[in-house]
Amino acid sequence: MADYLHGSILLYLDRLLDWDDYFARKKGDGVDLATERQALRSLLETCAEICAKIEPEARAGWWEPATLANGEVVHPPHVQHGYERLREAGLVSVGVKERFGGFELPSFVANVVIQMVARADAALMTVIGLQTGVADDIQRYAPEALAARYLPRFTSGEVQGAMDLTEPQAGSDLGAITTRAVEEDGRVFLDGQKIFITNGGAEVHLVLARDADTFERSKNSTKGLSLFLCPRTLPDGTKNRLRVERLEHKLGIHGSPTAALRFEHAEAWRIGTKGEGFKAMLDLMNNARLGVAAQGIGIAEAAIEEAVRYSRERKQFGMPIGDQPLMKNLLSRMIVSLEGSRALVYRVCRLIDQSAAIRASLERGVSAGERAALERVAERNQIQTRLLVPLAKFLATESCDEITRAAIQVHGGVGFMAETTVGKLHLDGIITTIYEGTSEIQVSFALKEIGKGALGIVFEELRGELGALAQPVLRPFAERVLAGIARIEESAHALLSDFGYALLSARSVAEMVIAVIVACELLRQAEVAPERIELAARWIHVKMLELETHARRVIEGDAGRIERCEKIVRLWG
Repeated sequence: MADYLHGSILLYLDRLLDWDDYFARKKGDGVDLATERQALRSLLETCAEICAKIEPEARAGWWEPATLANGEVVHPPHVQHGYERLREAGLVSVGVKERFGGFELPSFVANVVIQMVARADAALMTVIGLQTGVADDIQRYAPEALAARYLPRFTSGEVQGAMDLTEPQAGSDLGAITTRAVEEDGRVFLDGQKIFITNGGAEVHLVLARDADTFERSKNSTKGLSLFLCPRTLPDGTKNRLRVERLEHKLGIHGSPTAALRFEHAEAWRIGTKGEGFKAMLDLMNNARLGVAAQGIGIAEAAIEEAVRYSRERKQFGMPIGDQPLMKNLLSRMIVSLEGSRALVYRVCRLIDQSAAIRASLERGVSAGERAALERVAERNQIQTRLLVPLAKFLATESCDEITRAAIQVHGGVGFMAETTVGKLHLDGIITTIYEGTSEIQVSFALKEIGKGALGIVFEELRGELGALAQPVLRPFAERVLAGIARIEESAHALLSDFGYALLSARSVAEMVIAVIVACELLRQAEVAPERIELAARWIHVKMLELETHARRVIEGDAGRIERCEKIVRLWG
């Protein structure tokens, strides 16, 4: 049975996250800390056990697609069975508040659940991930009566959710959305088309649409967009005028239905403030991006498990191929890449959970002096989170693509056969670099946050953590990372004068920033788990050399690179 709850997760669960502080702030002084900690472990143990059991059927049924029958989406058996097992354990909407029947799990645990499900069945993960994300936005923005109507059904698994943004003319450019929301006698109706909607057969849809009364003057902008809850079945039991037109045929995650939808005066309910739907949707998208990062980690874990196992079983030239020096190097690179991705995702989760605990503490009431201090911490965390989420999504999904491709290489010719697990994992992994914003979109978002000053706060935190490392053996590595931070700050000045050149360099900047953040996090791991020193050392050795190359390219380059790129493209015709 695969080891779903392994050392990397347990390191954070048991040693690197301050659960006592989290629960004391979240629930107050009377909380039983030992019981709360054990509950988290038990939940993850249950999830790990379920995922290990559903994995074989998911691998065997990988080719089976979701289908459309009489207007209804039908999931393949492996997705249905996996969902039912998770539903029975209460693991289909883990962030919902307890008063609505949920566990209200911290971000770290919720993302580990997503990671485990993705490792077992990436298609099933899209269903669970969207159910969690949609429920969270309803919880945050919907009126109490609407939330009370739907959230208990999310936690019980009675209904699932979908997020409806993309239109034929509006992909990443959400300002081009034309789905129209019109008010008639106090009721709202939607007309328009959405495409590429993951889990599009779900009962509850969160739809981004343009308000009819400001339609013309708000065109081509995100102003005038509102967020609506649109169910396929109305409260009186009648069918809403929302239909699935078709399902797409994809390279991977076949069991996850990707749909084109048509709204024909479908009734909906506004959630959040009118005209500020884009802001509300950003919350869902940020959660979804972190979920996709966790999905990338889960798929990559599965690929590494297959690659390591095969390298030990397959013999060539009288020895297992895993004993060959080049193969050892390849496998170790894959693992370092995975653990770097995990470190960044878990760091983001720590910031999110700390902020959630602070908000709960503030709501219960604290002294004026403590309130000011906590609000400053929460604000700093929010600034860091806005930068780190797109970086985490970028790193985890690009690493997933590389790791799954490398796993095919480990298998040699066998890896190219359609029935092999590593080939399936690679095809599943490709989409993670695309949906919820391509890698290029992620680094562009990160660059915008850097332009707002987020990097100064992040680097201040990193310098403090690196300076606090107690083990002498880690000091030389910390010094290299500190030098890398200084090099990034030096290169950043070259970008300030030309935003076009800055965008062209966004990927290099993102990779430099990722290099030092992950290095710091891996050193934190090594501080409490000395067996991970070599992992941190390998990352720092490779990434600080790459950082220097990126920095030189940024500093020595100029906006003329854009014109040179255009000339090269024109060679094609």
